[in-house]
Amino acid sequence: MFMFYTKYRPQKFSDVCRPNDAADALSKQVVSGKLSHAYLFVGPRGTGKTTVARILAKALNCADINSKGDPCTKCSSCVAIKEGSFVDMIEIDAASNRGIDDIREIKDKIKLAPTMGKNKVYIIDEVHMLTNEAFNALLKTLEEPPKKTTFVLCTTELHKVPDTIKSRCQVYRFKRATMPQLIEKLKEITKSEKIKISEKDLEKIALASLGGFRDAETLLQQVSDGELSVDSLVGMGSKEVYIELTDHLMSGNSGSAIRIISKVYEEGLDLYVWTGEYLRYLREMLFIKSGVKEEVSGATSELLAEMEEQASRLSVGWLLNAMNSILEEHKNIKTSFIPQLPVEMALAKIGGGEELLSGGGSLGIPEAPKQPTTSPGVGKKMPKDEKEEEEKEQEEPEEDAKPEKEKKNTPEDKEETSLITLENLEEKWKEFIKRSRELNHSLTALLKSGKPVNVEGKFVILEVFYPFHKERLESPQNRKLIEKLMSEIYDARLSLKCVLSKEKPKKLKTGESGNLTDLNIAPAEVVFNKDSVLEAFDGGLPLI
Repeated sequence: MFMFYTKYRPQKFSDVCRPNDAADALSKQVVSGKLSHAYLFVGPRGTGKTTVARILAKALNCADINSKGDPCTKCSSCVAIKEGSFVDMIEIDAASNRGIDDIREIKDKIKLAPTMGKNKVYIIDEVHMLTNEAFNALLKTLEEPPKKTTFVLCTTELHKVPDTIKSRCQVYRFKRATMPQLIEKLKEITKSEKIKISEKDLEKIALASLGGFRDAETLLQQVSDGELSVDSLVGMGSKEVYIELTDHLMSGNSGSAIRIISKVYEEGLDLYVWTGEYLRYLREMLFIKSGVKEEVSGATSELLAEMEEQASRLSVGWLLNAMNSILEEHKNIKTSFIPQLPVEMALAKIGGGEELLSGGGSLGIPEAPKQPTTSPGVGKKMPKDEKEEEEKEQEEPEEDAKPEKEKKNTPEDKEETSLITLENLEEKWKEFIKRSRELNHSLTALLKSGKPVNVEGKFVILEVFYPFHKERLESPQNRKLIEKLMSEIYDARLSLKCVLSKEKPKKLKTGESGNLTDLNIAPAEVVFNKDSVLEAFDGGLPLI
């Protein structure tokens, strides 16, 4: 029995879903005869890298190429390549053949002339898995290849391929499939296989495949052959779950968020991958907040509307804090004795647990009962010292009965009578910054990004350069930490107020050092525009 992804694999360039720059460019090269000796195909799994490599192998050996560069799919070479019996097309899995001896074997055989067709084609899949020695051995062959020999290298991780290899290849990037592309492909299969399935279920499958044709086709086959519910396969991995999880975290309901993690773990999903996909979701929310919603992939119009509504209730600061908390714990999932624990810790921080741990609330542990100050029960003797002390206390008038001038100052009185000047503030500011590191390193960085410029009553006026810094510092969580620390350092109840500076931060000259305010770094609000967001977060790769 054939799997759908092999049975319905495109057999010529015109069958490949568009847009596809690689298929367009290669078909034109075939027509013009201006072909390269080496290609490097880059992209996520299941996006058609190996499929296009095989179509290229057909085109290089086909006896009847048409005017568009498509192979005929009927000649002996095309049929042999489709069946996997074409000896002049050599496919190598670099994950299991990654050593120098494997590449040397290629170098020895590459000098031989083609046996069945006109050209020899070497397809090396997962090429980034080769060892350094194997890459070095391959380098000379790529630089001076024999005639009638073409190399196609495929990888999902371009950064692991040496620059010396990249520079000797034509590089083509394969993007994740869009929702319309995936749904169209699934509809073709359901029509051919006579599968009865609703369009809504097809959308769920397309969404769960994360832009991969192979994953989408495999999921469809599981649903149709096993007569399974789509929700049983993709339920916990869908964006709807991420929307629900984010709503719980926004409302501070860490308990419900943690229950979702328990359900994910019970269903056998890979927590490392699932949490990584949640990070991807938060990243997409950041794009929506930054005005680049058209770059959010894998979402139906209805789902995108839900995401936009949720994004309208979120701040950029909250999103950055959430992503930072998850990133800190994500790497610990694979090494944790309890795999779900790092994720639960991250969600507790986002949902308000960090405030509880820093003293902002009760953890539900009952306090120890206070010792009674009155005399013990009847029949129990009171020690002499305690008795005298109690009698002394009873003789003293109550606090409220004392004359006004004899009353001790309360914290409220202290706040009104104590005058904290800017000079007093600056004297202990370095100590204040130093102590803030014990609470939160990112908070320290935010405080160092500004400077105190005035004290107005109980308000400490902090000048910052960018709205992003102001928003983060004045967030409820950070404000609570700052004001608590101020009360400890300055012995007064102070509040924070941030103002935006009319000046821009001074740029450092070469060799100078300074605070964060002096660094020549673009603020968050400048980074978040359509063009630079893509560069900052993805380096030009297709958004997912």
